[in-house]
Order: sequence, then C-alpha cells, then structure tokens
Amino acid sequence: MDNPSDIVSLNLPLRAAVPPRTLGRSRLLADLPAYVAMLVVGVVFLLPFGWMFLTSLKPTQDVFRYTSPLSWWTFFPPAPTLANYVSIFATWSFHRDLFNSLIAATGQVVGACALSTLAAYVFARLRFRGREVLFAAAMLTAFVPFDVVVVPLYVVMRGLGLVSTYSALFLPFIFSPFGIFLMRQAFMEIPRELDEAARIEGASLLRVFWHIILPNAKPAIVTLALIQFMWSWNSYLWPLVIMQDPNKQVVQVTIAKFRTVANFPLFGELFAAAAAATIPVLILFFLLQRYYIRGMLMSGMK
Repeated sequence: MDNPSDIVSLNLPLRAAVPPRTLGRSRLLADLPAYVAMLVVGVVFLLPFGWMFLTSLKPTQDVFRYTSPLSWWTFFPPAPTLANYVSIFATWSFHRDLFNSLIAATGQVVGACALSTLAAYVFARLRFRGREVLFAAAMLTAFVPFDVVVVPLYVVMRGLGLVSTYSALFLPFIFSPFGIFLMRQAFMEIPRELDEAARIEGASLLRVFWHIILPNAKPAIVTLALIQFMWSWNSYLWPLVIMQDPNKQVVQVTIAKFRTVANFPLFGELFAAAAAATIPVLILFFLLQRYYIRGMLMSGMK
C-alpha cells in the first residue's frame, strides 16, 4: 500500500455523482409544502391590508354598495379616486396628526430604550442583594391593566402641569416591563468574559455598557424600538384622556372622529386615514424586519 498506484488500483465502490440540477429539483419538491403553507399564511395576513387600501380609493357611497352579493367590485373600486386622501389632508389636516403621532412615538422609543437597557444591564450584569426580588417586582407591573391606572396617571400629569403636552403622551410608558425583560434576556446571551476583560483593562461599568454591551445587543435594541413604536402609534385611550388640544391629537383618535354632521361615519375618509396611518408602520417593519427576527432569537423569545 506504499505505492500510490496500489491505492488507485483498489476496486472501491464509488457513489454515482448526482447532477446539481437533480438535487435542486428534489430539494424544491421536498420544500414545496412549506412554501405553499407560507404563501397561504401570507395571503391571509395581507388580504385585509389590500382590501383596506383598495377600499380607500372608493367614495363613501360605494364602500358597501357591492358587498352583497359578492362580486369583483366588492374588493376593487369600479371608479378609483383619490378624493378621500385629498379630503383627510386638505380638510381634516391629517398630516398634523401624523406628525403628532411621530413625536409621541419617537419620545416613547427613545425613553423606553434608554431606561430598559440601563435597567436590564443592572439586572443582567450586576450582582447585589435583592436583585431577583426587584426584577420580579418590575415584571409584576406588566400584569396591572392600564384601565386601572389611567385615572391616577391623569391626576399625576395634571399635578405636574403636563396635560395636553407632547411629553404626557409618552412619559408614562418609558418604563416598559417588556422592554426590561427583552433586553435582560439579550444581555445574558453576551459572554461575561467580555465584561471581565474590559474591567481588567480599567474600563468603568458605564464604559462597558456603552462600548461592549450595547453594540453586541443591537438587534434586540432595534426590536424593542420597533415594538415600542407600534405600541405608541396604535395607542388610543391615553391620548383621548390626556390630550385636550385638538391640534396635538394623534392619528388613532382623529380617525375615530371622521363623521358627518349627522354623526354618520365617513367610511371613505376612514379607510384612507387608516391606510395613511398604516404605511409608516409597514415601511418601518420591512426595513427592520431582519433585526427584529435576530433580536427575538437573541433574547430567546421564539
């Protein structure tokens, strides 16, 4: 066996080479049920959005005209028009409400991310007596219904002189039990050896947090920011209670006010406003979806 020719002459069984095209086809056939299932789920989730956008192109009198019996025009507008969008922006100044919602959402995202990451760093990295008790107490606040605390929150905001201010829209929500839990789980996935190496080099706790923990937890931070943005953007009850200035009202409250003098809903404007309010959230989600998935996996929330 020392001679290479002896190795070549051995009659070893060889596996027949499979063409790459055949492998690709077999893999496609094996994954076909999964693709079909994902397609069905995608259609089910996207159908309401498509129906909303298409209905926003109908005049109010045509919104429910073709609902029974079902026909092609039930979903597609027979005479598409942008009159509803012109009405909500020119007559109702809906762009002002979009800007108000953006201010409130930005404040909540910045405040919740800052407070949640700092609190999660303490609970995940520092060791002190009573840490688990404090963490459990913080998590228990997530089980308190908001309807129970809305009146005390209003009294506090009125005492601080913050009624009908932008800060009142997001200050009560910068403390997020969900955000603390999410970031704590993400921080615990980062090896402690990085902290110890930085501490040996003389780095302070704040520097370790800023230069080591946060860069390694970027997907989780983006996930928290996206969730907080959607929560703020979809809020209705608290802005209805705390915001008494109609010029500073948010989109969800304004959408509920699209009615005629006879208190009849303006369905055309309602669908157009709902579509206009949905577009920023969809764009943000599609831009950050890869970070959102990675953040959920990183924090163990699968």
